[in-house]
Amino acid sequence: MGASLFVAGCQRPQGIDVDLTASPPRFVVDHHGWPRPFWAPRVREFAIASEDAPLWQLESVGERGEAARELIFAYGDVPTGFRQIFPEGNEKPALLKRGRTYFVAAGGKKTLYRMVFSLPLDALEIHAQVATRPAEP
Repeated sequence: MGASLFVAGCQRPQGIDVDLTASPPRFVVDHHGWPRPFWAPRVREFAIASEDAPLWQLESVGERGEAARELIFAYGDVPTGFRQIFPEGNEKPALLKRGRTYFVAAGGKKTLYRMVFSLPLDALEIHAQVATRPAEP
């Protein structure tokens, strides 16, 4: 089976896709920019929070950040090019709970990617919505 939930829209140039079927859940930042499809902004920070507390925060090791082209963040696993800021001491973040609402953001100097999602209550019930916008000039 193994179907992925990708929160998407046909015309969106920026977004975070979530794969809740993966263990741990995966978040994919992928810029599909037009009119410059071969250019991608850089991601310098990535964070997940619940309605009442931060859960996981990363920042890029390099000053420029990482290109927003199929940039994958598996929850709790620090990807190459990033370091964990929260929780401190490289502790694993708190487990995501079913039915709770979570906020995800990835950003850099020229862009901001955002999404809101909740883990399904069961395999057939999946709620997610995306909100993306470019950074203000």
